[in-house]
Amino acid sequence: MRVLRTERLRLEPATEANATLLWRVLQEPDLREFQDLPDVDAAQFEQIVAARPRRLEAGVSGRFEWLLYLEGVPEPAGWVSLRLAERASATAEIGYSVLREFRGRGVATEAVRAVVGEAFACLSIRRLRAYCVPENTASRRVLERAGFVADGVLPHGATVRGRPVDVMGYIVERDAFSSGQRTEIPASG
Repeated sequence: MRVLRTERLRLEPATEANATLLWRVLQEPDLREFQDLPDVDAAQFEQIVAARPRRLEAGVSGRFEWLLYLEGVPEPAGWVSLRLAERASATAEIGYSVLREFRGRGVATEAVRAVVGEAFACLSIRRLRAYCVPENTASRRVLERAGFVADGVLPHGATVRGRPVDVMGYIVERDAFSSGQRTEIPASG
């Protein structure tokens, strides 16, 4: 994995060396409002990150994460993840969160676009998926601004705070992202 840069952001790959920093970001209480984040201690999380693949390339499966840094700010503003399943080689899933004090500035949208671009450049996937709870209107706006379109509701598609919740699915197709067009969802779903 490589460092990704945008106009205002630096996305640092999560590694064993900075896993504890990412773990501390994940402990922020407001990040758990709409997500079920890992309930492990810092040492366990460091082991998990150390066992992940290191190269984002075709044929690899696993989880990749980046810490988000705003230019001129020494502490992370959030994180973005990319999950590649073994059996779904044409599709990957993106996730993200921005700390409360950095929200409302377009940070999440800029970071999501950077990781989507990197995924399409490095992998032979056709589409990326994202999920969020319907009540998370800010996250829904991020996805729409990043070129994703709604793909329906998945009943009990996630667990938040130990209970099942419905999630809205979003997708972006490679061709639509590359051309800057919106993805069209067939009427059948």
